[in-house]
Amino acid sequence: MLPGVRINLSKNGASASIGPRGANVSIGSHGVTANAGILGSGLSYRTRIAKPHSAVIGIVVLAIGLGFAAYKNIDRIAAWLAEQKAVQQPVAQPSTVAVPAQQAVTASKPNSIRAQAEKLLVPGGTIYVRRGGSVLRQTEKTSGATLKKLNKGAAVTVVALDGNCTQVKSGGVTGWMRTSVLGPKP
Repeated sequence: MLPGVRINLSKNGASASIGPRGANVSIGSHGVTANAGILGSGLSYRTRIAKPHSAVIGIVVLAIGLGFAAYKNIDRIAAWLAEQKAVQQPVAQPSTVAVPAQQAVTASKPNSIRAQAEKLLVPGGTIYVRRGGSVLRQTEKTSGATLKKLNKGAAVTVVALDGNCTQVKSGGVTGWMRTSVLGPKP
């Protein structure tokens, strides 16, 4: 749904969790509970905040809050949905094709990170890693051997483009990365 909000559906009914894993509040048919824990350790604490009849009020308040958040962010949601639709459409270009600079820019919002990245996605161009621990692989597949892990902000040189992957060169090592982790300097 939204960052930090999860909707859970089960045979016992629906519930919602608000907050990051390990420190959240759950609203469901059994009431409102607070959960705290250390991820990966098995240590956690859970306490009931409100009885089941209060949970209905909590669910209504949550639904109203989610509706209000969606109303306030409708432009962002529409842009995200459009990006998802564009990503799902098949790419009609052959494997490992160098795309000329004038074709690399698409109809994204002119100031968006994606539009800025598309301007840099040209063979020979420099682009930056936007997610720490991003993997440079031997092949385009996620099962490809890991050649190197790159930190956020690392500069790489574009070699070729192929759908959702980009062939890049970093410190003398050439390999493939997901295009979504590349962008303008963070």
